[in-house]
Amino acid sequence: MATFVKCVGALAGSALLVVCMSLNASAQNWAATATKAYPVQYLQNAAPLGTLASSTPIHIVVGLQAQNANQIQPTLQAMLTPGNALYGTSLNLQQFVAQFGATSAQVQAVESYLTSAGFTNVTVDDNQLLVEGDGTAATASAAFNTTLEQYSANGATVYLNTTAAQVPASLSGIVVAVLGLNNVVALHTFLTKPALGPMTVPCSPPECPVPDTSNESYTPQEYQIAYDAACPSDNTSCAAKGFSTGSTTPVGIIAEGDLTQVVTDLRTYEKTYDLPQVPVTVVNAGIASSDTSGADEWDLDSQTSTGIAQQVSHLYFYVATSLTDSDIATAVSKAVSQNKVKAFNMSFGECEYSAYIDGSMLVDDELFAEAALQGITPFASAGDNGSACPAEATNGVPLSGPPDTAYPASSPYVIAVGGTNMFSNADFTYDFETGWEAGGGGISYFETAPFWQSYTGGGSLPIVPSAEAGQRGVPDVSMCAGGSELAICAANVVVDGTITLVGGTSLSSPLSMGSWARIESAHKNKLGFAGPLIYQLATSGPPATSPYFNDVTLGANGLYTALPGYDYVTGLGSWDVHRISQVIPTTYPQ
Repeated sequence: MATFVKCVGALAGSALLVVCMSLNASAQNWAATATKAYPVQYLQNAAPLGTLASSTPIHIVVGLQAQNANQIQPTLQAMLTPGNALYGTSLNLQQFVAQFGATSAQVQAVESYLTSAGFTNVTVDDNQLLVEGDGTAATASAAFNTTLEQYSANGATVYLNTTAAQVPASLSGIVVAVLGLNNVVALHTFLTKPALGPMTVPCSPPECPVPDTSNESYTPQEYQIAYDAACPSDNTSCAAKGFSTGSTTPVGIIAEGDLTQVVTDLRTYEKTYDLPQVPVTVVNAGIASSDTSGADEWDLDSQTSTGIAQQVSHLYFYVATSLTDSDIATAVSKAVSQNKVKAFNMSFGECEYSAYIDGSMLVDDELFAEAALQGITPFASAGDNGSACPAEATNGVPLSGPPDTAYPASSPYVIAVGGTNMFSNADFTYDFETGWEAGGGGISYFETAPFWQSYTGGGSLPIVPSAEAGQRGVPDVSMCAGGSELAICAANVVVDGTITLVGGTSLSSPLSMGSWARIESAHKNKLGFAGPLIYQLATSGPPATSPYFNDVTLGANGLYTALPGYDYVTGLGSWDVHRISQVIPTTYPQ
């Protein structure tokens, strides 16, 4: 039998890439991608429904291999090294594309292949790391030599690729992953709604100080006081008097769905707590969605981040069509490619093995690395399952999933934020914290430790113990999560026009981003990516200490215990915002 082959070429300068596609799939030479077959056994109560209907619409996101990927961390290090030509700089988008984006020839080869395979609306993201296209199940199955099957799982109808995604051999080394071949892998928001009541504390003397339990929930100004960004009314000459707000720093939130009510709630919150009105821009990254199921999450993110900052120069919502890995990747790509913010928040996550299986870990890590090189700091909730990961949305229940970390918190280029129970004095000044029992943390199975987790802090061992074996430790820092049953330090936020108590690491992460916004404003937005800088503030033992963070030494999250210095419950500790701003380094000392 004759085999017909269609070839398409892409010319860029003197480089010609030719991609050939056989009309007989068995005769095609295929290359592997990082998108593996999704294990059917991971579905709960699954029943097969047969092959996905060939006409089913599918939007695919093809991740491309960054150039010079092994130079990302050395470049970040150079940006912090006095005397280096890159010292004190960040890349703009054009510089990033030139040094790290896929080449024009590679991009054109992928575009040509997708078009020839039958995809429409083929577009390239500005960073030249993602190529998107619209097709059908039949188009996707043929183009990526995979099978798409449909299942009933827990009352929902879903589809997934039951074989690994491949590309023609001529695209080997260019395409790293293909997202959108399943609608199973999606991220969960990390949000709890604790109740007020007689406060119980997780420890008692002599284990911990006698706490003042009069403060259970917090306004934005009270968080500012507790984390040393503002003075209480009874001590207007405290060290933080006159400390910078975040007024010159633009920030972002990765969100999903319809945010109409969210913006309205933000305005109500600002009026209720006498905050300046923040300019807001909503940027849709994909088809606009009418979903409002996550509105309370985006309420929490926007209100607490801008609230503890007191003011930011601009708030951008980068809005995905859904919380699937493919749609979130496009929202993150939009945020980093627009390069308008100095930080953005992600109060959601998934078990990192899911991101590894479908290839989104590789794709998103490149996007987060782009952010870091451009001086943007991504923040992410470490999760609300303790030392387990969110296989299900069982927020606030320690060990209610497999022992693993959550993604994107485990990405090396993201500041992972764990949770605490925070106790303040009667005037809301800081007293002490304990590790929240449901705060996410642990050692990544898939991500490697970045060079800053290997800092020794003047000792002989890495500050993060797992870094000695090259494994990423989570979290990096922590803040109030508010507890899952009682408030302890939950946030008063406006949800659908009504003040509501909300907590979880969905609270601690935006609080951290808002704290960083104040520090960036105090330093004229020249600090760049926070990761290497904050680890320079830690010291190694014995005895291990975190002298500039609020070191949390009590509590546990299942497998791990809060200890002096870095630990897998609270990381380096919580932000003492004013003090950290005073000592934050701008040089690379080790």
